[in-house]
Amino acid sequence: MTVHLQRAVKGAVAAEVRWLEAISRRVVWVDVDESVRRGALSAEASGVIAHAADTAREKGLPLVMAIGSSGADIVGGVAALHGWGQAAKAIAKCSGFVPIITVVTGPAVSGPALLIGLSDIVIMTSDAYAFVSGPTMVAEFTGIKISNDELGGSDIHAKQSGVAHLVVADRDAAFAEVEHLLAFLPDNVNEIAKLSATTDPVDRLTPEAGELIPDTSTGSY
Repeated sequence: MTVHLQRAVKGAVAAEVRWLEAISRRVVWVDVDESVRRGALSAEASGVIAHAADTAREKGLPLVMAIGSSGADIVGGVAALHGWGQAAKAIAKCSGFVPIITVVTGPAVSGPALLIGLSDIVIMTSDAYAFVSGPTMVAEFTGIKISNDELGGSDIHAKQSGVAHLVVADRDAAFAEVEHLLAFLPDNVNEIAKLSATTDPVDRLTPEAGELIPDTSTGSY
């Protein structure tokens, strides 16, 4: 059963409580549709995101967001920026209470690029990109010409920035990974993750794990 959230609000954002049949789980699902005015976030559209995040936290359900957005709606001015801030605040409140998984399916420019940083797990399609300021701004300030992919493509975020945890071919593959990941996670902090059958003994020692720890406090993993 699907329950739509604030369905009367027009714009690029749709949200619902969705039943994922393959894993028999309920999630709060947010879709920012790039095909609707390039996914521009009006104050009202951002309000839908905030409401969805609040619902996820209050109901103890995982929050899944699929984002393709050019940023705050320039027509909305300061109100649109405020709406984005309210969405970010609501998502941040979910942290530590419910899993937050974000799928970047297209551009995530300006504010939306910061939203993905609030997520526990980020999945990007191979053609997606994310940055706060784009190639034009970089060229104007530095004189360096750079492409979207070179600045914030999925490969950059997977190998250099560390923002992306998984890179997949397309939306279908991304959503399949969402279901795969959720199978390992509880709905919220008050529940215990489901045990999976395994032949790996629970008392197996793992001394090699110590080799992953940096020698100094300023070292990297």
